[in-house]
Amino acid sequence: MYTPIDLQTSLVAQGMGVLLAIIGLAVLAHGMWRRRRYRAHLDDQDARYAGPDRVRDATREIVAGAGVLLLGVAALVFAAFESRASDQAIQDNVTAKYGVESVVGKEWRGNALNADVTMPDGTVHQDVLITFAESGEPQISRDLTGAPG
Repeated sequence: MYTPIDLQTSLVAQGMGVLLAIIGLAVLAHGMWRRRRYRAHLDDQDARYAGPDRVRDATREIVAGAGVLLLGVAALVFAAFESRASDQAIQDNVTAKYGVESVVGKEWRGNALNADVTMPDGTVHQDVLITFAESGEPQISRDLTGAPG
């Protein structure tokens, strides 16, 4: 009846995306720097890697950095969509059980969401604590039928 809420996947994907994007940018920048120096022949006499394929090697580093950067961006996009899906599941579950108009989350405390809840008549209840069971079923301990308090 209720949609299970996954709060961890989007956070893990976001963290991995940021990490991969930073690593990808660093590798990409280093590869571009190396290729520029090799093409300008600035390291002809004193190069660590003075082989004939050094420009190609730097290009491989650029491709690898771009690939890791692309993976990081993909993980960040996935995290954004997953977060949006979790927000929609929260809205749908609370609406299904309590008939509210909207739920605006403020902060999480474990599996409990501190939120502002708007009723269909326009009444806004602030700082409502909503807990979620594993099944996704929301539980609000405050009475939402009366005046906000």
